[in-house]
Amino acid sequence: MNDKNKGSFESDSAKLGGSQLIMVAAAILIAVFVNLIADKLPNKVTKFDLSAAGYFTLSEQSEEIISAMTEPVTIYLIAETGNENAQIVSLLDRYEEAGDKITVEYIDPVLYPTFYQKYQTAAPSENSVIVESARRFRVVDNSAIYVADYSNYYTTGQASMTFDGEGAITSALSYVASDDLPVVYTLDGHGESPLSANMTSMITKDNYTISSLSLLTSRSIPEDCDALIVVSPRQDLTDGERDIILDYLSGGGSLLYFAGVTNNELPNFDALLAAYGLRLERGMIFEQGSSNYLAAGYFQYLLPNISSHDITASMLEANRHALLPTAQGVVETDSHRGTLEIKSILTTTGQSYLKRLDHDITTAEKETGDVDGPFSVGTVVTEEVPGGTTHLAVYTSALMLDDTIDSAVYSGNSNLVLSTLGWMCQHEQSMTIHAKPVDAETLMIPGKDYNIISAVIVLALPLAILAVGAYVTISRRRK
Repeated sequence: MNDKNKGSFESDSAKLGGSQLIMVAAAILIAVFVNLIADKLPNKVTKFDLSAAGYFTLSEQSEEIISAMTEPVTIYLIAETGNENAQIVSLLDRYEEAGDKITVEYIDPVLYPTFYQKYQTAAPSENSVIVESARRFRVVDNSAIYVADYSNYYTTGQASMTFDGEGAITSALSYVASDDLPVVYTLDGHGESPLSANMTSMITKDNYTISSLSLLTSRSIPEDCDALIVVSPRQDLTDGERDIILDYLSGGGSLLYFAGVTNNELPNFDALLAAYGLRLERGMIFEQGSSNYLAAGYFQYLLPNISSHDITASMLEANRHALLPTAQGVVETDSHRGTLEIKSILTTTGQSYLKRLDHDITTAEKETGDVDGPFSVGTVVTEEVPGGTTHLAVYTSALMLDDTIDSAVYSGNSNLVLSTLGWMCQHEQSMTIHAKPVDAETLMIPGKDYNIISAVIVLALPLAILAVGAYVTISRRRK
């Protein structure tokens, strides 16, 4: 190398370029090293859930169920390679990282076309999940993960969509790993209203086995019955059926009763309630407490006050409402056994009143003869007996079970029903994980707030604009 070339390497520019080259190389090596380390770290450290609804963050309940698992569980995602849903994959990663008993496997139905036949006869939809333990399995179809709600379709022309991935998968994990699988029955044969498909699905999701029961064909309550559900009967029990249910309750059974508005006489159903210190105040309640009815003057759509109880704890914590349309009252009788513990958990205000059904109701305004409130619209009773603890819960609106009504309070009613069953059945793993909205939510406004907002928009805001305009105009003229 001649002196001229040697000098070029010793120049300031060459030294600066060499230093920059070394720095770039070092930066690349550091970046590669950091990425290699990051690739080995769990997603909960390297990926952050920035979604407003927390789509990819496991709830405390999910983590508790996973930590309590003692046997291996495999979660299969059924999807063609390359078509895996990113939200579901990310969520499954969180499950696998949360406990060493969970393994996630990906099954391509093109490569394994008969895989599903071990679990069901029809092929599940793409991006469905199968959760399996040595005890049992559950297929979670994609339609149970991305849930379409058509309850408002005929009024709005639109269906809403929610992501219930965590709720559905955690429920399946609890189901395949749990020994606690309560059984509930719905009473049939007296014109009872059926539970909606959505309510039935939610009860099943909570890992209850639900079946119908006719006391005309089965002359006793099944031994495995943890709770009996009665929804708005239109015909009365026979004396024999009444005695069967009373015998069941006296042995520590549980009854969940939804009383619908009816003019029919139901003396044997009334006798069941009377045996536990309760009486229905038949009619229809209207509410005038400004925060206790649904907006726009739906005075018979009650938003009752919620009292503290094991049943209502999760609702109070989450500041949820219950919505009870066309409800009647339930009253504690003047005399009953001292062993009964009776508590009202849903109440109207002192501004409410009840209209009797012995004449047509033509106005929501209070009239002579209307019964003054407050009223209980949800009451629970317990009694310690030799066979255990008897539980009775009475809600005085069957319409509270309607899917549209439930969606108006963001599943507040279904949360109440599931909490009631959990209290009755001592079902400690009751699901409190709610679906997360994919679409924008509709705001539910109580009557008081609706009136305030309307006054601001219709009166205060236009007057404020006029005042500002007048001030600016007068100021300019003075100049």
